[in-house]
Amino acid sequence: MRASTLLAFLLASVFGVFAASFAASDPDLFWHLASGDRMIDDGRLLDRDVFSFTRAGSPYSVGQWLGQIVLALAFRALGWTGIDLLRGVLVGIAVFFLARAVLRVQPHPGWAIAPILAAILVTRPFWSDRPQLFTLALFPVFLDTLLASRADAGARRLAVLPVLVALWANLHGAFVLGIALIAVFAIESQLVRGALRRPLVLTLIASIGAGLLNPALGGAYVSAGTYASGPARFIVEERPPDLLSAFGLIFLALFGAALGLAFVRRDASRDLLWVGLIVPFTLLGLTVQRQLPYAAFVIAPFVALRAREVVTRGPVARVAPRVGAVLVAALVLAAVALAALVAPRGPDLAAYPVGSERLLTGAHTLGEYDWGGYLIRFAPGTPTFIDGRARAGVLFVPDVLADFDDAVSLRPRYAQILERWDIRQVLLRPERPLAVALREMGWAVRGEVAGRWVLLSR
Repeated sequence: MRASTLLAFLLASVFGVFAASFAASDPDLFWHLASGDRMIDDGRLLDRDVFSFTRAGSPYSVGQWLGQIVLALAFRALGWTGIDLLRGVLVGIAVFFLARAVLRVQPHPGWAIAPILAAILVTRPFWSDRPQLFTLALFPVFLDTLLASRADAGARRLAVLPVLVALWANLHGAFVLGIALIAVFAIESQLVRGALRRPLVLTLIASIGAGLLNPALGGAYVSAGTYASGPARFIVEERPPDLLSAFGLIFLALFGAALGLAFVRRDASRDLLWVGLIVPFTLLGLTVQRQLPYAAFVIAPFVALRAREVVTRGPVARVAPRVGAVLVAALVLAAVALAALVAPRGPDLAAYPVGSERLLTGAHTLGEYDWGGYLIRFAPGTPTFIDGRARAGVLFVPDVLADFDDAVSLRPRYAQILERWDIRQVLLRPERPLAVALREMGWAVRGEVAGRWVLLSR
């Protein structure tokens, strides 16, 4: 066993434990859990809205139904600790296969560690408890498998990719990213007349077909086709990334290293693959910030590869197979034990209107966008006006999203919006212009936590 393999396990263990140490707090987690629970209890897919009064009965995407059920099962098994451990496992898988992919082209840890760590840090803002974590884990699995097959011209391992596509297509709607990876490798192989020309084309065809093996059939591709775009006016993660943030600067450093190293020992035939990977995924990441990790994933191996060509290091150390197996087993067991120890025993609800759920009457309520998931989970008797399911078949786009924004901002038509939707209660942050105005207009204060939330009723 190579020392580089042990390094991949070590990094996966460290970052897996680190990821498990955070308390669950993502606003979308709550409605994902509620959706998974509903499907488990009813024994059928949830393909109609049952959580809001503005879109009640409307059809929406079931593209992440399996991911929601896995989240719900993890919670049922171990409570909030189960959610934390699932997050740790998925981040650990992502880190392991990212490290494997980089170490395949640059096996010396001295040169591989920097781009690996940079790519991991770029992903940190996206360790959210929602089905997109499955995409974060599966994308580097595909990248590593394709790089390994290309390196040794072995087609056998490609057979697993269509199977994983079929699974991915039910876990999360971004499964097309995996198919895009296969397509890039297949096109490059055709252009350079590589040994895997035929196997890669067959894998691509099989994977496209496997993407149809979900309840939405071809609709999954239609939904996935809109995954890179969306109502960015309202949804932060669908806006371009802030490249001046800490994580944005790390990505810029990684991308800058790739640009600088691109001119070292240039070889047009080798560059085709990396151009095909880096250009489209970087453009995607710079357009929609939640796609940025996948750009980092494809850039990191290139930086490591070219670093090897700048300075040659000595041979990579090897570890006896039995010793390596023991070390890997010890690492994994220690990581699992430590993750279970450090995982919080409850969610972080500091950003939510805790206590308001006891005061809600079930009447039509206008609540904060990012509190919708909390209300779905903790106040199921009060349907939401809007919540984080905006992307679920563009459920709230554009009119409900626009009505919410105009109402809480006290724009001229706010009174019409309240009447249109027969709003009887508002649950908002106290500083919202609508909350201030309604209080002055005599709406009753039914509950309040200073500086955090206020519940007003007619």
